[in-house]
Amino acid sequence: MGKYFFSDGDFIKGYVALRNDTAHHLIHALRVKKGELVTLCDGKGTDWKGVLRETDVKRGICRFDVSDPTPCQTEPAVPVTLYQSLPKGDKMELIIQKCVELGVCGIVPIYTAHSLVRDAGKRTARYQRVVESAAEQSMRGIIPRVSPPLTFAQAVATRDICAKTFVALSPGEIKNIDPVKPEVNPISLFGVFRNPLPERINLWIGPEGGFSSEEINALLTAGAVPISLGRRVLRTETAAFTALAQINLLTECAGYDLPR
Repeated sequence: MGKYFFSDGDFIKGYVALRNDTAHHLIHALRVKKGELVTLCDGKGTDWKGVLRETDVKRGICRFDVSDPTPCQTEPAVPVTLYQSLPKGDKMELIIQKCVELGVCGIVPIYTAHSLVRDAGKRTARYQRVVESAAEQSMRGIIPRVSPPLTFAQAVATRDICAKTFVALSPGEIKNIDPVKPEVNPISLFGVFRNPLPERINLWIGPEGGFSSEEINALLTAGAVPISLGRRVLRTETAAFTALAQINLLTECAGYDLPR
């Protein structure tokens, strides 16, 4: 059976009480029986073995005896915060779901010059539910947070300045780099990962129309490293998946003599 998260308030006198939608799913969809084993997680990186003690169908509660706390082994070696330009339609939900599966630790939706979505703030609660479902499915040790959407300027101003910042640029965006600056050529992630690994990473992904020249130069001025994800032009959702997969590979293989 899968993994389920609980909050501090659910840990009562040596057992965990799961409620609401989670309990309903366990009782009515999975039809759990007394004595069945599940993995429970406190959302802070610790897993617990949970054995079902009882179900309260009327109140919608499942109570589990818990034991054997162990550190979760599924969290990435280097935390990545994704600064994702808001795409049109329902693509943001897909991006959130898959990026949580790939290990992202935080998501900041941003309005950019070429963003077509202007009302994403109404969807923040739904985005967080998508995160929670994906975190359980992929056996994460934390529940990443989706922040309320920010303007590009707000995101730059409030970014984690201690994290290594990468901005993914497509071939078409390279021409938007300020020509009065020294020549800047995006390089692959293989070319920028050197030991020691960065402690934290900010990853910026542009919208369907790409970052504007002003946005690219603002990021470069703020110290961002321009990266290329390949010779092809990727959709905004594909770029996020590709970058995270590459980061996962490079952090997992740290210490090996990889080709550059």
